[in-house]
Amino acid sequence: MEPIIAENTAPIVEVTAANFMEEVITASQTEAVIVQFWAPWCQPCKQLGPILEKVVAATKNVRMAKVNIDENQQIAAQLRVQSVPTVYGFVNGQPVDGFAGAQPESAVRQFVEKLAAAAPGAVDIEPLLQAGTAALAEGDTSEALAAFQQALAARPDSAEALAGLVRCLIQMGELDEAAEILQGLDEDRAAAPALREAAAALELARKTGDSNADLSPLAAAVAANPQDLQAKQDYALALFADGQQEQAMEQLLDSIRQDRDWQEGAARQQLLEFFSAIGHGSPLVASARAALSSILFS
Repeated sequence: MEPIIAENTAPIVEVTAANFMEEVITASQTEAVIVQFWAPWCQPCKQLGPILEKVVAATKNVRMAKVNIDENQQIAAQLRVQSVPTVYGFVNGQPVDGFAGAQPESAVRQFVEKLAAAAPGAVDIEPLLQAGTAALAEGDTSEALAAFQQALAARPDSAEALAGLVRCLIQMGELDEAAEILQGLDEDRAAAPALREAAAALELARKTGDSNADLSPLAAAVAANPQDLQAKQDYALALFADGQQEQAMEQLLDSIRQDRDWQEGAARQQLLEFFSAIGHGSPLVASARAALSSILFS
């Protein structure tokens, strides 16, 4: 499998008035440039700097520069830097995004990845992500896997592409390999929404077990006694494991209509787990969420 983290070997440049044009404005014509304004006396700068350097080092199409405002007050004044740390992202010679103050690694990663996607020459992987998602929804794991692998080859830092790869492995029954990828992520990267949902999908796949189980006895039990909410719960899990996501959610919605408080809201909790596993951007989830709201607030 291709490495999931890119290695960026571009050096961190100390920028002054003498080289600002070359190292920031000109350089940002070919890749995004992140500029950190800092000062030796600034404690938050010392916290933010290593985080920025770590994330930039793991991201393609981005380089980092640093400006000591004590020694370069003219640059700071021109860019209206009022406090440190302040960070700007430059693309095509212009500042396009920024923030002030120390930030957690998850926020820094989101900022850097957004700039990487906007960098000159960056590969647009959105069509590949869409193709992979559509193929996965149709059960074509080989096509989905190829799309997500191409996306990762172009953008190894993409949480969405990596999450798609993990979902492919889950659908293929390669749960240990999917778990190995997720366990290899650092805490902040694992916190990306797409990867959290992939982790939820893995947890649910382990919970539901064998996708080749015979559904007939469970279906018969529900048909024989539609008020047996435990039978509906079991049937919903089996349907989900079999890839029948919409039907699985319908069983739980029907259970909630009958008794929303059964087993301390077990059906609703299971439905929420389905939402996380499928992904909150799915049309199926949007439809089921609307139905759930209608039941709960009617």
